[in-house]
Amino acid sequence: MKPVLVALRSVLAVVVGYAVMVVLITLVQEVLFGGVSYHGSSLGELAIAGPLTVLSAVAGGFVAAAVAGRAPLVHAAAMGVLVAVEMTALLATGKLDGPLWFDFGAAGSLVVGLLAGAWAWVQ
Repeated sequence: MKPVLVALRSVLAVVVGYAVMVVLITLVQEVLFGGVSYHGSSLGELAIAGPLTVLSAVAGGFVAAAVAGRAPLVHAAAMGVLVAVEMTALLATGKLDGPLWFDFGAAGSLVVGLLAGAWAWVQ
């Protein structure tokens, strides 16, 4: 495949995979639970929404790997960088409502989910 097409496919993989993750997370957190937050959600809601959110990341990583067709963990890692950038922006603008450990744990679990999804595609 030509290098330009490979690069475009890689970009498409990251964009589509990230979009899948965001749509699924929105469905879980906003539609299913009416909004999830550290201070506004019960422990039970967090216990259910947390794993479903991670599964959303797994799905996003899997889709990115499938679209890319090669180097699945590299594409998942690129999506992980986007999660870190988004987390940094939310932190800088004061849009996070939980303690730092909670919000960093949430972002970290997304990165792990992305990598797990890419790894699952390889298997």
